[in-house]
Amino acid sequence: MKKLVLQKWIFLSAAILCAMGFAAALIFHPANWAIFAPLSLAAGSAAAVLFANLRKKLIETEVIVENAIIHIQPAVTAGQTDGDKKENEQLRENFGIYVSIFGILLGNKIIKWGDGSGGQLKSVEIGRDYISIGYGAKNKTLQNIRLLYFKPDGAALSDIIEKFRYKTGVVPVIV
Repeated sequence: MKKLVLQKWIFLSAAILCAMGFAAALIFHPANWAIFAPLSLAAGSAAAVLFANLRKKLIETEVIVENAIIHIQPAVTAGQTDGDKKENEQLRENFGIYVSIFGILLGNKIIKWGDGSGGQLKSVEIGRDYISIGYGAKNKTLQNIRLLYFKPDGAALSDIIEKFRYKTGVVPVIV
């Protein structure tokens, strides 16, 4: 998520710089200003579009993380040095899996449901060492994603089942 935030600010800065270059080309009319004005306008427009797309993706990511039902940490080895600890934190940041009522966040990839793009959540199956999530549009074939996830014990499992049932209307099947 830190990487998305950094990219967002870079594209915003680029758009502002291009807008300033466009304004300077129009006001001061330097040599070859007819070339600089359209180039800065095109580059600024592209940066603004990329900024808007990243901002939208960042908002979707935050919504999924805030409404997470399950958060799956990747397997991380314990390090002896500070450098290893920093690498472990980066792994958790980049590869954390969040299952939410709005979709799944797999590292930097977002699988959404409920807004028409990915369809809606259809089924959840919790096995001994996995969780299988079925989703799709009404008339399309069911898509399935299977995540490695060790089934928690009694209280945590009933909490997960209740969250899925209450927030999504889908009752998970325990295998």
